[in-house]
Amino acid sequence: MHRRTAVALIAITISSGCGGPLPTGNAATGSPAAIAQVRLFDQERGTDLTVHTGLPDDQSLRLEVRLYAPDGHRLTDIVGGAELSLQFEPASLATSIPVPGRPLQRLVTATAPVGASGSQIVSLRFGDGSSKSFGPFHVQVQAGSHAEGEFRLFDAFNADLSQHVPLVSGDTMRLEVRLYDSTGTRRTSIPGGVEVTFHFDPDSLAKAAPITGLPFWKAVTPTATVGTEGSLFVSVLFLADSSTKTYGPIQVLVH
Repeated sequence: MHRRTAVALIAITISSGCGGPLPTGNAATGSPAAIAQVRLFDQERGTDLTVHTGLPDDQSLRLEVRLYAPDGHRLTDIVGGAELSLQFEPASLATSIPVPGRPLQRLVTATAPVGASGSQIVSLRFGDGSSKSFGPFHVQVQAGSHAEGEFRLFDAFNADLSQHVPLVSGDTMRLEVRLYDSTGTRRTSIPGGVEVTFHFDPDSLAKAAPITGLPFWKAVTPTATVGTEGSLFVSVLFLADSSTKTYGPIQVLVH
C-alpha cells in the first residue's frame, strides 16, 4: 500500500509540478501569469529534488524553487516580485523559514522521525496580490550523514552565545563556532575541513569577516542602529563531501 501511494504521488508530482520536458538553461523576466511550472533544488548542492525531497534528520536543507515558462525557459525575475511558502502534509513532517534576501528559498527542517513521508505544496504570492500553488511534491525524512549533533557559539571570552548574540554598536566581536558529536565530545578536527558562513536577517543587521587561519571564527561588526534586533544563521560546509548544515535562527540584538 505504501509503495503504491508513493508511486502515485510521484506521478502527480511529475504532471502538476514539472509540466513536461526538462527546462532549458535560458533565463528571463516574466509576469506571474507566465509561470507554468516549478522545479525544486538543493541550493547548496544543486541537486534536483522535484520528484523526491529527502530531508536529513540532523540538518536543515536550503530548498530553492525555480520558475519556468510554458516553453521551458527559466524565469529568474518576476514582475512585482514573488515570495515562497511551503505547506507540509502532514504538518508534523517538517517546518520551513525564509532565507534572508532569498525570496524563492526556504530553510527546511525535518520534525518527524526517519522514515516518515508525506508531501509539500509550493505556494507563490506575487506583488499584485495574486498567488499560485504547485504540487504535491514527495518528501521523506532520511538518516543524516554526519555525527556532529550539536552546535554552539562562543565569543573570545568563552561566553556561550548560542541563544543570543549581543552586538555592541561601533565594536567588532569575534565569534567561534564549535561542533560536538552525539556523545557531547567537541570535534576540533573535521576530515577535509570546513567553511563557515554567517547569514544575518535582516542583511543590514551586521557583517561577518573571516579571520585568517581560524576557519571556525568570524569577526562580526553590527551595521544597524542601537536597538535593532534580528537573527543569525550559521552554515557549515563540510568540504569532504560538499554537504552543509545550517544552524539557527539565533537571536541578535544591537546594544
